[in-house]
Amino acid sequence: MGGITWSVKSPVIKHGLIRVDTDIKTLAPCRLRMMVNELEPSEPKLQYLAGDGRSGFSARRLCLNTPHRPFPGTHKHRSEPGGGEEGAYEPDDIPAVPLQPRVAPGTYRAILEAFAAECFIAIGDDFIWQEP
Repeated sequence: MGGITWSVKSPVIKHGLIRVDTDIKTLAPCRLRMMVNELEPSEPKLQYLAGDGRSGFSARRLCLNTPHRPFPGTHKHRSEPGGGEEGAYEPDDIPAVPLQPRVAPGTYRAILEAFAAECFIAIGDDFIWQEP
């Protein structure tokens, strides 16, 4: 809903937040979060956050160009309400981002839109985007 709001988390990390409307009241409030580190601009991280406080959880996460076992680079994490093990997998729907000190304008939005689509979140025509 609305647009992305950027804030500064530290001198080098920008934190973008988007409010997501849902008809599933037990999951509200929902948000999409994007974190961009100026020292690692080609490695943004995204989360789909559902709920608030102790009942909140990270339903989906995206780690771009960030290896952890067994993944050599970009991968997604998926968890379900109520706990259980988190599943992880390599996506085929996220735009590739070359490891470079600069990221082309529009790339972060394309990543966000692909991630939102996988989370069944529609980006409306009235969505307001700002580069970090």
